[in-house]
Amino acid sequence: SAVEIMKAAARPVHPPSNIPLDKTDLPFFVNVIAEFARAQWTDHAREGAAMLARTMNDLNREQQELRLEGFISVRANGTTVENPRARAVKSLTGDILSLRRSLGVNQRAREEAHNTANKTAIGKSIEANNVLDDGLIARPQ
Repeated sequence: SAVEIMKAAARPVHPPSNIPLDKTDLPFFVNVIAEFARAQWTDHAREGAAMLARTMNDLNREQQELRLEGFISVRANGTTVENPRARAVKSLTGDILSLRRSLGVNQRAREEAHNTANKTAIGKSIEANNVLDDGLIARPQ
């Protein structure tokens, strides 16, 4: 198992090709991927991570726009109404929480999945001390 983790630690986790990400989505993807050891990222989990990253970026963009526009909009007839963007922000926030639960990124999922947390810690420890990264062994590029 340690050998498999070391092998996985040697290769980066890329976004899946079937979930296109913009350049602005990538920092979010990198942060999500960092939550677990590289060996734990299956193709399906990477898809979820990419969707989470995209949604986080969308939320960030919508929140910035909402701050500029304000939470209350004024209609042409002068009446005030909640900015429709506020509903989009709420919806995106719910989507993020759901995706985080699905991936097991949230704190409660980690507490309930004690074995997974231990596996993550062991995997990250092995990655940090990976002897393959010392530059003495040639690797295919």
